[in-house]
Amino acid sequence: MAFPSGGALLNFKSYYWGIIAAVGVLIAVLVVLPNIIKGGSDDASPHSSADLAAMQQSEPVDYTPQIEAYQGLIAGNPGDAVAYAGLGEIYLSTGRYSEAVDQFDQAIAIDGTQAAYHGQLGEAYYAMGMVDIAVRELEAGLAIDTNYQPILLDLGNVYAQSGKQDEARQLWQKAFDINPTNRYGHVAKQLMAEQDNPGASANAPELP
Repeated sequence: MAFPSGGALLNFKSYYWGIIAAVGVLIAVLVVLPNIIKGGSDDASPHSSADLAAMQQSEPVDYTPQIEAYQGLIAGNPGDAVAYAGLGEIYLSTGRYSEAVDQFDQAIAIDGTQAAYHGQLGEAYYAMGMVDIAVRELEAGLAIDTNYQPILLDLGNVYAQSGKQDEARQLWQKAFDINPTNRYGHVAKQLMAEQDNPGASANAPELP
């Protein structure tokens, strides 16, 4: 599989985030999935709601204090997988993809049971244009938890961008069927609607 150009990556993000903006929900999924969610639930990430909201703002934010805090946690406990993942999350959200890869690799080496770590590692690789490796990591995450909605959406987006529309649809449908009422289920519904009728999400009602 050929690596996408920078333009393709931008198109991927625009396609996905355009739908999310249209339905009025702030959610991060494959190229930008900042939450560490364990077991396919809506558990909190290592960051507060305010931190996550700030990451999604267009204005530049100085994450030096958070980065230093995570580095301090890691220095005090090199076996803290959550701290590595949290630091990787910041790097991923701020475009420092190779550094994000390093942190998620460390998290997985310590705790390879978390689907989210593989999912976020896949995000970082995809952002770097390394599509094959990104797919490998996303599939590794699904092997851990076949019902992990964020990765189902993520991998579906990769397939859609690669022209594999049927495969994308199957993954989005599964994500929807798992829980049609949570934020991931809503996004899956809109992605399928957009696939059926491009531009449909522009008229979608705002999510509660």
